[in-house]
Amino acid sequence: MGSGPPCVFCAIAKGEIPSHRIRESPRALAFLDVNPISWGHSLVIPKAHAADLTEVTPEDWAEVAELARWTALRLRKVLEVTGNNLFVSSGRSAEQSVRHLHIHVVPRREGDDLALQEWWEMKVQPTSPDELSKTAAVLREKA
Repeated sequence: MGSGPPCVFCAIAKGEIPSHRIRESPRALAFLDVNPISWGHSLVIPKAHAADLTEVTPEDWAEVAELARWTALRLRKVLEVTGNNLFVSSGRSAEQSVRHLHIHVVPRREGDDLALQEWWEMKVQPTSPDELSKTAAVLREKA
């Protein structure tokens, strides 16, 4: 983890900081976000510290992803949510707020005011099919 400040999500995973746990598995933990953007907003983390996607093991990522899927489905069933957004910010330039990998599971309801599609449309950068082909080729070559 380095010589920085203690990791709040590691402390939550170890039970050193209280949290509102929803479910856990041997490698992952789901709990409610203390700063939700909608009712039921949850976080899913690997129990082992991984700063971001570059550090998580495939095994931990698989368990985190499955627990995030379960959490999204549970929100739909129990809180009568009609949709979900799942977000991962990985790295400083992606505006990752806590340096421990986490998936936001955001419950969505018809008529909520999050308006993510409007935000997305303002940020879209039109790209030609030729440029997309070149980018895909570069990504395939470097794999």
